[in-house]
Amino acid sequence: MPETKKRTFKPTLETKVTREDFQRVDLLAKAEGKTKSELVREALLWYLDHKEEIANKSRETETVLAIKEMTNRVCGMLARQGAAIGTLYELTWMGLPDEPAKRQFESAVSTAKQKMRNRLDKDERALAEKLGEIVRNSP
Repeated sequence: MPETKKRTFKPTLETKVTREDFQRVDLLAKAEGKTKSELVREALLWYLDHKEEIANKSRETETVLAIKEMTNRVCGMLARQGAAIGTLYELTWMGLPDEPAKRQFESAVSTAKQKMRNRLDKDERALAEKLGEIVRNSP
């Protein structure tokens, strides 16, 4: 018995475009040495393959903008806080009566800075450990 060819399903799509768009497709197809059908098929398949990526890109852009705005707000708050603390520091310094009081003040400033550094180091280690656990436990 002779083998029969298996039929393959090849549906067609039809659409309407403006005359200008049709001419653009025609010119591009000629420039690339393809038929209009090949060009449109390639464009459609590319679009289908990248549609999700295109949709996510706008969401990612919105997220980046939101993070940037939050960062700017935090930086602004830190700048205002730094100015306020600097003012208090200068007022305190200007009000000190003599050299021994100024040395005590400088010592207190050094102690406060050291405590802050130690606290930051401790917080950074804790954060690194948490992130390490997340990475180790991720699939």
